[in-house]
Amino acid sequence: MRFYLKTHWRLFLACIGIVSFVAIITGLTDALDWQLSLYFLGLSTFLFFVLFFYDYYTKRHLYRFLSGETTAMLYGDRSPISQQIQKQFDTLRRKEEKHLLLLNKRREQQITFMNLWVHQMKTPLSVLEMMAQNKELSPTAVLTETQRIKNGLTIALNEARLSSGFQSDFILKQLPLTQVVSTAINTQKTAFIQRNIYPSLLIPEHLTVISDEKWLAFMIEQILTNSLKYSYPKGKIELSATETKEQIFLHITDFGIGIPASDLPRVKQAFFTGENGRKFGEATGMGLYLVNQVATGLSIDLKITSKPEVGTTVTLVFQKINT
Repeated sequence: MRFYLKTHWRLFLACIGIVSFVAIITGLTDALDWQLSLYFLGLSTFLFFVLFFYDYYTKRHLYRFLSGETTAMLYGDRSPISQQIQKQFDTLRRKEEKHLLLLNKRREQQITFMNLWVHQMKTPLSVLEMMAQNKELSPTAVLTETQRIKNGLTIALNEARLSSGFQSDFILKQLPLTQVVSTAINTQKTAFIQRNIYPSLLIPEHLTVISDEKWLAFMIEQILTNSLKYSYPKGKIELSATETKEQIFLHITDFGIGIPASDLPRVKQAFFTGENGRKFGEATGMGLYLVNQVATGLSIDLKITSKPEVGTTVTLVFQKINT
């Protein structure tokens, strides 16, 4: 009540002043006798008092909140202003709760991922340590294990970047598709050689896409890492591209073990390793999840088709920008 009076006393006095002025003028002009004018003044004052009291009563919870008597908006006020403020307050609170839940989920995801990642990185380090102790270090073996470490570090770094805000870390520009794919293949050169797998590049030279070079390369590298991991030795991985009037399709196809039909709908989920991950081990289940996150941020459609013992095709669909 005190806060309401503090914010409305000027308005109340102004109303009384106007009524008093009208009463005095009517009394001086003999339009009404003084007794009737004073009656009019008293009645008007009483009605104004009732009106202000009713206004306070319908907004009492709002003014208790504004005065600091309570830290929460309370339901009960019937005025449209109070109800609208309550509605906005609830909307902001729900957004804040949703944001906090998302932050907690990301934090838990990062902790889980780091635990898996640290465990996975122990394997190549243990292999290198054992080879060094047995004096069996060979350039090919060292390059193989260091490539595994590099792949793990790349995933960890980009997972951290995605968690901190993907939108502030990309630059869209026109990119020659052949050049980006060739660079990604070159980063996996050691793995191709070690597994004796041949990359077949079937992309027309004129095709260009609008995307971020670094993130697009990361997506292709992760897809190639999965393709190499689950391909048969002495096989091949085919990278091809087609186009329509509105879209460009980049297909990355391996002829390996494929993905079981029951696992296919879940391969984009975080930490999902599936049947193949349990068979082959050393899987965090974050590769395709991060690829899907980046694809969503860059407005690229990610499609995956697979057939066990036949192979898997991952398709990136780019939208053309007509100028």
